[in-house]
Amino acid sequence: MIGGDCMEKWLTVADLAKETNIPDSTCRRYLSTFEAFFLVKGGSRSKKYERQAVDILKRIKHLYDEGLETNEIHNVLMNEFPIVVDDDKQGEDVATVTPTLATSEDIAEIKAALEEQKRFNQILLERLEQQQKYIKEHLERRDQVLLQSIRELQQQKQAMLETSADTQQKKKRKGILKRLFSRD
Repeated sequence: MIGGDCMEKWLTVADLAKETNIPDSTCRRYLSTFEAFFLVKGGSRSKKYERQAVDILKRIKHLYDEGLETNEIHNVLMNEFPIVVDDDKQGEDVATVTPTLATSEDIAEIKAALEEQKRFNQILLERLEQQQKYIKEHLERRDQVLLQSIRELQQQKQAMLETSADTQQKKKRKGILKRLFSRD
């Protein structure tokens, strides 16, 4: 019965149409439109589909009957069925060509990687905040030093102007006194 089991596992489009009560042409359209969800073996004329195709085709028909559009159905199927990753080796023995499905271990590995990335991102954000805080403090200190330097320069300028004005005033007084007391 092992041979019979293996033969029954793979179904033709006609077998699928019969088991799902979906017309042959509609089955072909569904298989083509949503090919990423179907495990297939054989060439273009002798394609056979894994038994799970029956459930997927019934689900697609049900979703169309509910009024969903193709892209909406695709999104629903993404949540309910694994996507088949095909390595494009047609015509070879099924054992070597069987496409890979995502396993729960793969998903757990992906989740762990995402958590690690999340922790890494958090560390980066914290360091960025520390860097921004350092830069802000540094700029504030630099601005204070520059303002103090500007004030000192203004004070020096003012002192020089006052000294210059005093010198000018003294020269004027000397000139007046000289003219008054000169013996010409």
